[in-house]
Amino acid sequence: MNTSLSTPTLSQLIQRKPIDVSRLVVKTLREKGVKEILAYVGKRLKGLDEVVLDILSGLAVGRHIWIVGPVGCGKTTLAETIAEVLNLDNPPYIEVACHSHMTATELTGDIDIAVALQAGLDHPLAYIPGPLVLAHGRILILDEINRLSPYSQAALLQALQEHYVVIRGFRIRSDFLMIATGNPSEYSGTYDLSEALADRMKRVEITIPKRDLLKEIILWKAAIFIKDIDLDIDEKIAEVLATLAHLINKDSKIESEPSIRSCIYALATAASKAWIKGSEEISIEDLRKEVIQNMLPLIQGEFSSDEEKVKYLDKKFREALLIVSEMR
Repeated sequence: MNTSLSTPTLSQLIQRKPIDVSRLVVKTLREKGVKEILAYVGKRLKGLDEVVLDILSGLAVGRHIWIVGPVGCGKTTLAETIAEVLNLDNPPYIEVACHSHMTATELTGDIDIAVALQAGLDHPLAYIPGPLVLAHGRILILDEINRLSPYSQAALLQALQEHYVVIRGFRIRSDFLMIATGNPSEYSGTYDLSEALADRMKRVEITIPKRDLLKEIILWKAAIFIKDIDLDIDEKIAEVLATLAHLINKDSKIESEPSIRSCIYALATAASKAWIKGSEEISIEDLRKEVIQNMLPLIQGEFSSDEEKVKYLDKKFREALLIVSEMR
C-alpha cells in the first residue's frame, strides 16, 4: 500500500469536507487533454487506447472501474499509470493487494482501545487509518478485488455507497474513485462479487492482443529486460511466442492460459541464456525449454500431471513453430 502521506488525527478525520473526485478528473482531462494521457500510458503499455478511454469515461462521471483480464496482461500497471497521469493528489493513489484473508479492519483501520484510553483518541497510534480512509480525494487501486471475502466486500460497499467509513461509531468522510483489478471468475482463489458491489463498478475487459501487436509487445518488453545484454533478437522468435499464445488461448480444453508476462520472460531468459553461452542468436531448443519453464506453473486444464502439461506445451510450441515457418 502506498503510504507516503502524513497521518491525520481522528479529530481531523471526523471533520473532513466532501471532495468531488470526478470533478477533479474532468479538470485534469481538460488541462492535459486525452492525447497526452494516451501518450503517457502508451509509454508503458501498447494497444490499450480503447481500454483507457473506457476507464476515463467512467471516472469522469464518478463511476468506479473494475478491470478484468487474465494474469500478466497489464491490469495493475494500467491502473497505476492512469492514476499517476491523473495525479489528483499527492500521492496520486493508494494501492492495496487484496487477498482472501484480508479483514474489514485492514481496509478501514481500527482504534487501539488501550492506546486511546491511556493517551487519548488523537494520539498518533490510537487510530491508524486504513486505505479506504487514506484514499480520500484520490484514486484507490484494489488489486485482485475478487479475492476479497464477502465480509471485506461489505466494508468496501459501505464506503462506496455512503462515502463514509464507520470506525467504532465514528463516521469518517471518504470520497475516492476506485480502479479495481481482477482475474476472470474461473481462476482459482476468487470470490464472486456481490450484486450490490458489482453494480457500482463499470467492468472493463482486457483481452489477449492480436498476434502482430502481441509480437510487438513481447519484443518491446523483452528488450527492456535484456538492455545490458549485447544480443539482437530475431522477430521470428517473438512471432513464435505470439502464435503459441493464441493457439493455447483458442483451445477450449484450457481453463487458464499462459500470460503475456510469461511470453516476455520466456524470450528474455532465452536471450540471456544465449548470451551466457556466447551465442549470437537464440536457439529454438533453448526457447522451447524456456517456454515450458515459464508457462508450466500457469497453465490449467484437463491435465493429470505436470508431465502432461509439458507434453502439451511442447506440442503447441512445435505447432507454432511450423505455422511461423510456413508464413515466411
